[in-house]
Amino acid sequence: MDPIIVNLSAEEPVHEMASLCMECFKEGNTRLMLTKIPYFKEIIISSFKCEFCFNSNNSVQAASALSDQGCRFTLDVQTPDDLNRQVIKSEWACITIPEIELEIPREAQKGSSSTVEGFLSKTKEGLMMQQERRSSELPELAQQIDQFLARLDSLLDLTVPFTFILEDPSGNSFVENPSAPAADSQLKSEHYVRSTEDEDLLGITHVREANAAEDAERGMVTQNEHSEVISFPAMCNACGKDAECNMKEVNIPFFKNIILMANVCSHCGFKDSEVKTAGGIAEKGQKVTLNMTDSEMDLNRDILKSETAHLEIPELELAMTSGSLGGRFTTIEGLLEQIKNQLNGISNPFGFGDSATQSGKSKMNALVQRLDDITSGKLLTTIIVDDPAGNSYIQNLYAPDDDPNLIVEHYTRTDEDDDDLGIKQMKTENYGETEGL
Repeated sequence: MDPIIVNLSAEEPVHEMASLCMECFKEGNTRLMLTKIPYFKEIIISSFKCEFCFNSNNSVQAASALSDQGCRFTLDVQTPDDLNRQVIKSEWACITIPEIELEIPREAQKGSSSTVEGFLSKTKEGLMMQQERRSSELPELAQQIDQFLARLDSLLDLTVPFTFILEDPSGNSFVENPSAPAADSQLKSEHYVRSTEDEDLLGITHVREANAAEDAERGMVTQNEHSEVISFPAMCNACGKDAECNMKEVNIPFFKNIILMANVCSHCGFKDSEVKTAGGIAEKGQKVTLNMTDSEMDLNRDILKSETAHLEIPELELAMTSGSLGGRFTTIEGLLEQIKNQLNGISNPFGFGDSATQSGKSKMNALVQRLDDITSGKLLTTIIVDDPAGNSYIQNLYAPDDDPNLIVEHYTRTDEDDDDLGIKQMKTENYGETEGL
């Protein structure tokens, strides 16, 4: 059986089908190609043309699965190089620029790959299309648009710096970090749990509810009393069909309880695992620094990296923001392998894919090689896990005594940390009391 998704090639066939033109409501023609972009992901390229009114449009849509979480990128645009950063905007993503109150909604420029400047220039072109007609028929509106275009030009000319925000509940959008794998001081990337409204938008709420209701009727929520593993119905993040999630609470000695979760899909074989802390957010943030001195011993240390933790390896100039890799409970070696797999995978199109520059590819290849040197014992390094929620951990091999190679620091969170954790406006004392009573 021939594959549905094919590699990108000029020889591959294009599928054609008759479809309704939304301008003149006559029959037009749509051409489809389901293909793979090397080192990125599977996509659907479509092109529509109507021979009656000559209406035409092109689009790109992701054919791969939704990511586990939504993503938000915030870029401070200050230089021409920032304008040239590559941006991938999925059909679910929106772009906002607060300084001029500009929003490029999900419906506009969807399924696009361009630069920051490219998205702004296309917005400008769209606003200018009917300006001559507006000037004669709606002069006040035309004047307002001219004023807005002048503000847009000030951004393109970098007369003033501005903020470029890309938010995507599907998690399939991306903004280039030219400093990768090091952290980018101008680019902030965040991963977040989708809200009910986000799931409604993506069309996955009713699927999850339907699967849960059907499985509940069949009595699929069970608990194994001997292994204390709880199984309950869930939805596969890869194919969207019903799957099973196994959950177990585990105690980490000298730390706290955690919840291990593993999803297995019997339909497509997709497997995924994640770790959640069983307790709440700690009173203070925690920074754990491991100075490796013995590869065999240190690579086998257990490590819990929560979904709120930042990870840094200074010697490699590697920095990973919160949300990267999600929550993981593994060994130091296992975590380094997961980082290497992510750098080599489809989530890094600007490091290894067709969008990558030669210098970017060289930098990523060098990083992957140095990660190999650490896991093979050729290189000793420093690993820093900074968790504002205080829910991360690196095993103390000398517990309950102090570990000479492990530094644990507790610190007071900043307002920005509390805001990122969603607790800045949370009232936990005298809850429910009414002021003045």
